[in-house]
Amino acid sequence: MSDDAARLDEAAAELLALPPSRFTAARAERAASAGGDLGRRIAKLRKPTVAAWAVNLLVRDGQLGEAVELSRALHEAQDDLDAAELARLGPQRRQLVTALARRAGDLASEAGTPLSAAVTDAVEKTVNAAVVDPAVAAAVLTGRLVAAIDLADLDPGALAEAVAGSVPDAVSAPEQAPRDDLAARRARKAAERAVR
Repeated sequence: MSDDAARLDEAAAELLALPPSRFTAARAERAASAGGDLGRRIAKLRKPTVAAWAVNLLVRDGQLGEAVELSRALHEAQDDLDAAELARLGPQRRQLVTALARRAGDLASEAGTPLSAAVTDAVEKTVNAAVVDPAVAAAVLTGRLVAAIDLADLDPGALAEAVAGSVPDAVSAPEQAPRDDLAARRARKAAERAVR
């Protein structure tokens, strides 16, 4: 990533954390102070929707890490065809998504912009999309959303439209040994359950 791209991403993250009512004036100020090509690119940043801004607050608050971890567990359970684990993780995912949307609402209210029911629903859909899809998780975790993300409407290129600045690669699992075969993973999970 070039130095200008990194500076644009940094400026976008700072601006998109501001309440939407302050965004336009702050963007103009930041663009003027940056000047040149970077200033023109900052001036073109889109104002976030209230839902996207609330999700950005949630990211800055550090609340989405647990959701991404749950996402990894869900994908592993799907890969393993582990119905019991999927059944256990499904309700946990719904509870986590609801709790995170509620937290985003609290953060938005503290910043002076309470969320409507429709906006809260858009926040929930965006958090759920981040839990389900690693590419969405990477986009959301930038803290630079300008639009909410709904998996039902997600098409190629939609992430580039929803994120200001550069679009990151999908969030990957931490470095680990090569994946073992299905039987070995099931045996390990059975042993973990027995220990619990």
